[in-house]
Amino acid sequence: MIVRMKEILLFTTARSVDKTVHKLGELGVVDVKEIHRPEGQVLEKRTEALNSAEKAIAILIDFNHKRKDAEQGARYIVKDPKRLVNRVLLTTKIRESCLNKLEELQRQLDFYKTWGEQTKAEDLEYLERHGIYLRLYKVDGHLAPSLAKRHTLQFFNGKEGKVPVALVTKSKNEKLELKEEHIPTIGFDEVRRRIIRKKRQLLEIGMFLKDQASKITDLKRYRLLLQDQLGTQQILKSMGDVEGQLKYLKGYLPKDTINDFKTIAEQENWGFSISEPENPEQVPVYVKNPRWIGIINPVMKFIDIVPGYKEVDVSIYFLVAFALFFAMLVGDAGYGVVFLLIVLFFRRKLPIQARSLIYVLSGSTIIWGVLSGTYFGSEHIAAIPFLKGLIIPNIASFGVDNISFMMHFSFLVGALHLTIAHAVRVVQFINSVKALSEIGWIALVWGLFLITEQLVLSRSMPEWGHWLFVVGALLVAFFSMEHKSFFKSMLVSLANLPLSLISGFSDIVSYVRLFAVGMATAAVAASFNTMILPEGVKGLGVLELIMAAVALLLGHGLNIALALMAVMVHGIRLNMLEFAGHLGVQFSGEAYKPFKLVYTDSLKQKNTRTD
Repeated sequence: MIVRMKEILLFTTARSVDKTVHKLGELGVVDVKEIHRPEGQVLEKRTEALNSAEKAIAILIDFNHKRKDAEQGARYIVKDPKRLVNRVLLTTKIRESCLNKLEELQRQLDFYKTWGEQTKAEDLEYLERHGIYLRLYKVDGHLAPSLAKRHTLQFFNGKEGKVPVALVTKSKNEKLELKEEHIPTIGFDEVRRRIIRKKRQLLEIGMFLKDQASKITDLKRYRLLLQDQLGTQQILKSMGDVEGQLKYLKGYLPKDTINDFKTIAEQENWGFSISEPENPEQVPVYVKNPRWIGIINPVMKFIDIVPGYKEVDVSIYFLVAFALFFAMLVGDAGYGVVFLLIVLFFRRKLPIQARSLIYVLSGSTIIWGVLSGTYFGSEHIAAIPFLKGLIIPNIASFGVDNISFMMHFSFLVGALHLTIAHAVRVVQFINSVKALSEIGWIALVWGLFLITEQLVLSRSMPEWGHWLFVVGALLVAFFSMEHKSFFKSMLVSLANLPLSLISGFSDIVSYVRLFAVGMATAAVAASFNTMILPEGVKGLGVLELIMAAVALLLGHGLNIALALMAVMVHGIRLNMLEFAGHLGVQFSGEAYKPFKLVYTDSLKQKNTRTD
């Protein structure tokens, strides 16, 4: 649910402002809003320091996997984190310079391998002084004969379709219209020595970075400290000022943290005012749900949406619907087992919420796959007597003609989904006449459902079905808008009603994608099986079985990827557009981000564990 917030205005003296901000950070419940845009040299330096630390951490993480377990002791020890960051960044620049120089030296070495180790610029200069000009090129093999007819050329052994050619001429201006090869300024032996030195230097750099990769944890703690320092400076620079004597800030905090804030404020002698937010659009949104509902948070963060402060938290509705949509769109128990095994294998690396969500999604997929008899798209597995007895024919993927029922079921899911949206709005407006308009919309949704069934599935509408439109339209027309003029409100509602009905009809029809995509997933899986094993595994040798297994792995891997893409496109769309549209949620909110000193808090937790 969306936690109710309070707006605060806090005053403190300029002398104690640093301590005030530090205490606010320790409290960690106030989302501070800018009164002035924070700027200044100190802020720039702290931002630069944080960015440098993050770059250093990213560099060391890249080298961390290159460390060998046998490498126990560090050869290079840098204890100061700030100095370590500077060393890592400087070392990286040196490494890039070495790589560029090594690439240049390698090109020079390739030149000598092509034209000979004894090739020297002095020899060409000697020939030029005697009126003979020698120019070196690499030409495509098919161009060489035509060039030989017009110029005096000396050909050498070439590689990769390129033929080394020396143009011999007495004219200083005679050239080929090709890129000329230039002799390096240093000799072959010196090029080899420099390559060896650069490789040795790169080896030393690599050893240093691998050693310092053991300090990633320390650097991450240092990054937390820099984040705290930057956050503190941003708050200080964004505060209001009264004649250099008084500082003040504005922010928001959850209603259930007011007592904690007041306790600190009284201890520190702050002046403050707590009130209801004047502008709900500016209030940050703090969504707080039970742990079992919170498992949907990874999806909400992935699509980066937050409901408005006065809107409805859709987490629980999203979770239930998304689990169903995921099951119907993927629809294969075998794929569900694959998801389950993957999360079990990587359970220690996955966050708790993400792990729990995948458990729910894989479980719902397995249940749907068992009930529909879908196991990697194989009819033979579904025909096993025990598994066959668990199949519900109306939703089975193979062996029955149930297209009409599955389309009906998809429309029914859509109507129920949209009904829930309007039912929530009935509760939301329970003390307003607008609740009656939402009841009217529930009637219209079911009327549109019956119309959809009639137009798409040729099912006759019941005689009472027309009354759903009559009653629904009247309730929507009379009570959907609150206006001083009753007749004006009614006319506006009636004018908007036709387009709303058309939109509602298309919303219900759009739920057919659950059936269509799910059926396509099963069909593609079955097609891969048929193409790879048209006659089963009988008579196949060991090598053929291995090749078939690899082909099946690739085929079903592709199908799983397509199914997951369909979930992201269709499963999320039905929640975010169709359902949210009927619920009136526009996701216009800004997430609640309280100012909190993370490094200080981590030290407290560490000391608590030590005690």
